[in-house]
Amino acid sequence: MVLAAGMVAVFLESCKKDAAAPSPLKLVSLKTGDGTALDGATAATGIATNATVVAIFDKEIDPTTATITNIALVVGGAAVPSTVTTSGVTVTIAPSAVLATGTNYTVSVAPTLKAKDGGPATSTEFTFKTFGRANVVPPQSASQLSYFPFTGNMNDEVGTHTPVTADVKNLAFVADRFGFAGLAGDFNGTTTLVEIPNGEQYLANNDFTLSFWIKANSTKNGQFVLGLGAWKGFQFEIAGDWAWVKLASQYNEGGTAADSEDNFFPGTGETKDNTGWQGWTFNKDVLPHGGGIGTTYFKDKWCHVICTYQASTKLATMYLNGEKVKQHDFNLWPTGDAKRNITGVKFAGNLTGGGNKLALGFIQGSLNRIINDTWADPADPLNNHFKGVMDDVRIFKVALTASEVTTLYTAEKP
Repeated sequence: MVLAAGMVAVFLESCKKDAAAPSPLKLVSLKTGDGTALDGATAATGIATNATVVAIFDKEIDPTTATITNIALVVGGAAVPSTVTTSGVTVTIAPSAVLATGTNYTVSVAPTLKAKDGGPATSTEFTFKTFGRANVVPPQSASQLSYFPFTGNMNDEVGTHTPVTADVKNLAFVADRFGFAGLAGDFNGTTTLVEIPNGEQYLANNDFTLSFWIKANSTKNGQFVLGLGAWKGFQFEIAGDWAWVKLASQYNEGGTAADSEDNFFPGTGETKDNTGWQGWTFNKDVLPHGGGIGTTYFKDKWCHVICTYQASTKLATMYLNGEKVKQHDFNLWPTGDAKRNITGVKFAGNLTGGGNKLALGFIQGSLNRIINDTWADPADPLNNHFKGVMDDVRIFKVALTASEVTTLYTAEKP
């Protein structure tokens, strides 16, 4: 009887061992597809936005449990849409779209991911940051018509104005104002031209805001930074002696009548109350006069430019680096002047044959030009092409307020 009892005890102990739970599934390494470690003691940075994530475990994976519910790339508390695949001990996470720049992501492993023997994964999280700067959500984002961030391409990230490949001519991508390589557009001052389609849609509303960053190369005097049919739409220009800048825009005077007007900033301090034009309500004094604008804001340095027009007040305003520098009021134009009747901005250029393309790098596009003079021909490399670096071009169908301008500048400045 004693022998029998001992045999039973041995049998029961053996059964207990056979029924023991499988060991936990442990993460051995976590890398990007190109081999960059993501599981270091400190969070990895500078990770490519097209990266895949490769996780290697100590046991073979049960593929039925390898889903974005159980192993995922997470941002803002939500799993990034991805394809998850397994091969033996390896799980690969391939995001369905490129990741956002300058953004923190977390690789999260849950116990519901299991090995083939049923062993649950040990809960694990590692965070990394993608290459570049974080995306900015601007004020009035719902009213933004286009945004060109120059992230190695000329895609319109919010609208439908992405140019075809043939309309991006001799544009190189270089370091932006934050020092991240390949995230700003370099214009060579002779042949670089980017032509944005359907530019007339930017002036289909009464209100308007144009926002962009540029660093103008001081070796070239006189530059057309951008233009939509020149002053028949809008154009931004830096004077040959660097003494002034202006946004020339077309305005609707009622019915079919339209005319252009310059929001001209000479930086002399003159206003309607101080020997200036009667419509000028503000004009910042930038010393020394005669080249002070260029030296202060544009020569070989990054400057943020915002120009707005608000139809309800008839105010046209220019901001440089978040600060109001020039404003005029059409209500103060001479009595009887048609510009007192302006209702909003307007496109009066050529709608067909490519004449409605917004040119980045020159005063107008190359096709069906509204200004046929030789100096306005982008095919001539000796003309006043923009020479410098451009980034973050935004166009809105509303006029940003002064506080919204400050908000955008603060969010985008280095």
